[in-house]
Amino acid sequence: MAQISDLVRDSKLETYFLPDCTVETVHRFQESNPISGQRLVTRSEHWRRQRKVGSGGFGTVWLEKRIKGGQPRATQYGAFRAVKQIDLDTRFGSIDYNRELEAIAKFSHPRSFGWYEGPSQLFIAMEYLETGDLFTYLYQKPQVTEVEAKEIAYQILDGLNMMHENRFAHRDLKPNNILIKSHPPDKWWVKLADFGITKRIEESHGQSTTIRGTPRYCAPEMWEFVDRGSPYATDIWALGEVVFEMLTKKPAFASLGLLAGYKDQQNFPVSMLIDAGISQPGVDFVLSLMCPYPEDRMTATSALSNVWMQSVISQPPESTPESTPESTPESTKIIQGEPRVPSPATIMTEESVSWTAKLSLEAPGDVFRDIPSSTTTVNLVNVQGQGQAETLKPHLTEPESQHRTGLSLYRQKRYKEAEAMFRQALQRREKVLSDEHEETLDSIHRLGLSLYYQAQYEEAEIMFRRALRGREKLLGSNNRVTLYSTHFLGLSLYYQDRYKEAEAMFRQALLGREKVLGSDHNETLYSTHYLGLSLYYQDRYKEAEAMLRRALQWRGKALGYDHELTLFTTHMLGVTLYRRKHYQEAETILQRALQGRQMVLGHDHAETLNSSYMLGLLLYDQKRYKEAKTLFRRALQGREKTLGPDHEDTVRARKYMGNIRAFRRDEPRSVNESKLSRNTSPGGRV
Repeated sequence: MAQISDLVRDSKLETYFLPDCTVETVHRFQESNPISGQRLVTRSEHWRRQRKVGSGGFGTVWLEKRIKGGQPRATQYGAFRAVKQIDLDTRFGSIDYNRELEAIAKFSHPRSFGWYEGPSQLFIAMEYLETGDLFTYLYQKPQVTEVEAKEIAYQILDGLNMMHENRFAHRDLKPNNILIKSHPPDKWWVKLADFGITKRIEESHGQSTTIRGTPRYCAPEMWEFVDRGSPYATDIWALGEVVFEMLTKKPAFASLGLLAGYKDQQNFPVSMLIDAGISQPGVDFVLSLMCPYPEDRMTATSALSNVWMQSVISQPPESTPESTPESTPESTKIIQGEPRVPSPATIMTEESVSWTAKLSLEAPGDVFRDIPSSTTTVNLVNVQGQGQAETLKPHLTEPESQHRTGLSLYRQKRYKEAEAMFRQALQRREKVLSDEHEETLDSIHRLGLSLYYQAQYEEAEIMFRRALRGREKLLGSNNRVTLYSTHFLGLSLYYQDRYKEAEAMFRQALLGREKVLGSDHNETLYSTHYLGLSLYYQDRYKEAEAMLRRALQWRGKALGYDHELTLFTTHMLGVTLYRRKHYQEAETILQRALQGRQMVLGHDHAETLNSSYMLGLLLYDQKRYKEAKTLFRRALQGREKTLGPDHEDTVRARKYMGNIRAFRRDEPRSVNESKLSRNTSPGGRV
């Protein structure tokens, strides 16, 4: 490491490793003992590694447990801590971590930080917060109230204000880097994390510096849409995006194009905040944080005095367990001309939980479109005096650029071209990041999707199995990202007619999604629906009926009974009831599916014709030949128009029309009935 500051040196832990240093570490402390009266005693603490809890960037994060030593009531970390391990001999070149260590040492609570070195690694020890990060909370829990969002925003602002007063900018503020110490029913208590790209703004001219940031939270000036401004203004913009997501569970700008047009059109999505029931002061607060021009945004200090914050300021948070009488009200005062001492409510940490839940690569509903969520290299050029900096220009590394291009092609349904880009990104990420890195696994999963939508199910299966194995090991089997791979592995097996194997995958995905997302979440309902289909094609109609009824009930509530996905489930429930010879109810359900599909999809849509065809079969079995003939005629005319006169389904319908009395009950099911086409059945897409 380069020469370190006194502040960082004082935080270094005297350390030695037992024979297997990956298992147990010992720290020695020289300190006074007030009980015995000795002025200087030697104390040791033994820490044993438990498991890997995350990885990202240049580090791996481990959970460690104190197994011996320490003070009974006032240990440095408690019984557990998180340790970030950074390999110093890296293929990414020489990296100076002194800046990161200085930021953590300066803004962390004295009892929650320490660092030490191994032969070729740097270890950063911090407190372990098992609750997780704000991103995970936002997409696994009910929406936070405006009052809660205000409390969280106040604590984030308090931390940013302290950093900015000490001439530090965070530069990667996002929900993943906001860790939760406690949440309702207890008081909200959050901490800022991940100082890997924090930069001190020096008065002197600086050299070009490569930093990292997350594009979805990058301000317009970082994309060169507007002129540069104060480097602290980028943190304020990112806070605005975080607050917007807390209030709506959606991004303010779902694509880079919308963000680019914001400067000229001033088309901020205020209606989304209003639709969420946010008060006018709350709307105004977000707008003041997300002005397109950096000089027009509030500073952290002025934001703390904003009218929206007044109720929080008038009722300051209660003392936390780490508060002391000396640090409680005095620490909230700003001493003119001097940097402020961090208050306990906004202690910052390089703790690891945020690394374990980087779900933003698979954001709900794919709502983020063109703005990638993964960390992207950004060049900071020539940091200058008076708080001014040259333009921050995002610069994608080659595999990131290839992956992003693949995503763009994928969303345009240009799956063959997307496949080629994901293959290139995967090859490079495997070389640079390893097979088990989170970003490598994302390229594997996306390659699987591109193959799946080209109906290359066998190769897609291989990719999804790879992604699933790696994600289970890295993130856990019930992580939302892992469950995507589980579900799509099920789909790739389903479309190979391997229904028993598909059933196992859909069950696994369903159980995990119920636990993580809830029974009524859209992704949970996909797994429920396809579990029902897997059972149906094993002729287990009673079990299939139960799953499809469940999917229909929740889809009807969540999406409406006229949504095409709900109608898909409605149709299959009707078909299942028909197979069970529950003709009366099956007729009612299939009539509903047919009427809904005619209205939503049109009379000649393949799925509408499929419902007409199946209803005709049901009526035929009840010897209601005249009604059945009308429905078969409708299916025939539509299929001749859309599929052509020689398509096997068209020929089958024509045969029934020509000789309806000779219709054989044991005739093989049609292609559309026996295997739902990916191109005509929207339920295949998650």
